[in-house]
Amino acid sequence: MDRLSELATDLTKVLADLRREADVRDLRQLAAPLAWLDEANCWLRYELARGRNPVEREPVPFTYIPADLRK
Repeated sequence: MDRLSELATDLTKVLADLRREADVRDLRQLAAPLAWLDEANCWLRYELARGRNPVEREPVPFTYIPADLRK
């Protein structure tokens, strides 16, 4: 596992700890910021996974030629 993946895993654990601690202390005002951080973390993990396994794009079925360039 590379360093970025390790840090992302650590971040996931820290966010889970933050959510639990906020719940224990009944800090409802932290719900929105923690949800935002969770969403950002999901995007981070998505981009890291996408970087490891790039998706091959399907070929375009035709080539578009603008009307003014057509013969």
